[in-house]
Amino acid sequence: MISSGRHPKKAIAEAIKHAREQGLIVIERHSGHRWGVIVCMRCKGRFSVWCTPRVPENDAAKIHRFCARHRECS
Repeated sequence: MISSGRHPKKAIAEAIKHAREQGLIVIERHSGHRWGVIVCMRCKGRFSVWCTPRVPENDAAKIHRFCARHRECS
């Protein structure tokens, strides 16, 4: 199911919005501490998004790096 929900941490919610704008697929599937995953459909790369990270800004930066790596994925 493609998420229309929002992550509870503001920094991560903004990073997820950026990922969607870059064309990556965001799937909200709660499983334990995992909020969902970000998927690159070209190379099938996946990035897990956690519900309650210790430092949300660090996880948001990791999402941005994942987006940058997969923006030009071929």
